[in-house]
Order: sequence, then C-alpha cells, then structure tokens
Amino acid sequence: MLKGRILGIKQKAFDDARKEFELWKSADLRGAYLQLREEAYREAQTDLQRWKIEQEDKIRSDALQRSNSVRIGKSFEQLIPVKIAENLGSDLEDFRFLGSPVDFLVFRGLSAGNPLEVIFLEIKSSSNAQLTEREKLIKQLIESKKVNFMVYRNEI
Repeated sequence: MLKGRILGIKQKAFDDARKEFELWKSADLRGAYLQLREEAYREAQTDLQRWKIEQEDKIRSDALQRSNSVRIGKSFEQLIPVKIAENLGSDLEDFRFLGSPVDFLVFRGLSAGNPLEVIFLEIKSSSNAQLTEREKLIKQLIESKKVNFMVYRNEI
C-alpha cells in the first residue's frame, strides 16, 4: 500500500513536471514565433520601401510621358482643321472646336454662305485609336438621326 502511494505520488510529480514542461515549451515556441513574425514584418517593410524608391522614378517618368502625349494630342486636335479643311471642301471658319463629347462641329460651306452639311468630327491621333464609349453613343444618336435644332427665347 505504501508502495502504491509512492508510485502514485511519483506519477503525479511526473505528470505535473510534464505539464510544466509543455507550458514552458509552448510559451517559448510562442515567443520565438512572435519574434520571427516581427522580424519578417520588418524585412517586408524594408523590401517594400526599397521597391517604392526603385519604382518611383519609373512611375514618374511614365506619368510624364503620358502627360506629354495627352498635351501633344490636344494640340494636334486644335491644328488638324488646317490639314483636313480642303479635303472636306470646307474653310477653316467652318470648324467649331468643342473638345467633348466630340472634337469639332464642321458647318461645311457656311463661311461661303452655302451651308451643305453639319459634320460631327472626332480626331484620333493614331490609326488604331478607338472611340470612347461616350463617343460611340454620340455616333449612334447621329446615325439614327436623333438630332434636332432648337431655339430658346428668354423672354423675361
């Protein structure tokens, strides 16, 4: 009976020691995990900052190039009537710049006192440039003859 009690006490001490060891091991592993996670986060932040610095010049250069292209395109749109007026059998005075949703309205023949037609003119600076969705909608309205002339009189 005493031997049984001693064995029980030994087993309980062994179980308690194992529990304490498992708790210590778990806490130690948790601490190591948190430390590794923190180090990985710092490394990722450093890598991100380095990438931002390396890419900033490329991004700025690309933005500048795109901005210049837009400005050149806008300037080209303003000058194109000089080039195409003769092809349309029109005078430069017949062109009216709108910019949006179409670039020009051309009142062909109006400056000569003989208006022949009204042309909605959209200028694209490259042969593969596509109409925007808004431009396509305007084109559909014109092609389906949903065009009107109105006079508004403000009689106050």
